[in-house]
Amino acid sequence: MKVTLICPLYKPNTKILNKLKEKLNQQNLEEIPLQKLFIDGKGGLAKAYNQGIKKAKGEIIITLHQDCIPKDKNFIKKMVAPFKEKNVVIATAKIKDYDTKKEYFPFPPDGKATAYRKEILKKVGFFDDKTFLTGGEDVDAYLKIRKFGELENVNTLVEHIHPGYFGNVTVEKRRQNGSINGCLFRKWGLKNPFWLKALVSCFFYPSSYGKEFLRAFFIKKQVYRRKS
Repeated sequence: MKVTLICPLYKPNTKILNKLKEKLNQQNLEEIPLQKLFIDGKGGLAKAYNQGIKKAKGEIIITLHQDCIPKDKNFIKKMVAPFKEKNVVIATAKIKDYDTKKEYFPFPPDGKATAYRKEILKKVGFFDDKTFLTGGEDVDAYLKIRKFGELENVNTLVEHIHPGYFGNVTVEKRRQNGSINGCLFRKWGLKNPFWLKALVSCFFYPSSYGKEFLRAFFIKKQVYRRKS
C-alpha cells in the first residue's frame, strides 16, 4: 500500500521541523513506499493539503503538522494498518500536548496526524480551501467523510509542540477559534460537534471570539489568521 505524507509549512520553527524530518527518516517502513511532501502553507492548510493530494502517488494520505513529532519508529506502519479493513476511511494518532502533557485522541480528527483514503477525499471534493484558511477544514472533511466508513484511533503517539494550544488563552487564539467555529456553525449548524462550546465562548469573549465568529458566519468564510 503506497503512502503519501503531507506536511504544510508556514513560518516553521527550524529546530522542531528538523526533528520532525529526523523522526520520519528513522521510520521502520519495511516495504511501505513513502512519499514525503512538504508544501508551502501560506495559502492555508486546506490549500496545502489539496496541493499535496494532487501530487500524491499514495493510496493513503497522512497529514502531519509542522509542529508534530512522531514518537514511534513504527508511526507510518501503524497509521496505515487500519486501512487493511475496507470499512476504515480515516485514522488518527494519539496526540500528546507538549505544554500540559495531556494525551488524547482528537475528535473530530484533525490534521495533526491523520490518515485518509485518497479515493474518499476525492469523492467529497478534497478539503474545502474556498471556505477555510487556518482551521476548520479538518472538522468539515470529517463530517463529509464519515458517511463512507469508520474512524479508527491508532495507538501511536505524536507530540504536539504548540505553546498555549489548549483553550482561548490569548486574544489572537480567541479570534482565530471564533472565525473557525463561526464558519463551521454557518455550514453545519448543530452537526458541528463544537457548536455549544462556540456559542458559550461568544458570550464570554464577545470582543474577540464573538466578533470573529459573527464575521465568519455572515461572510461564510474562515479568514482570520492569528498574528502570534
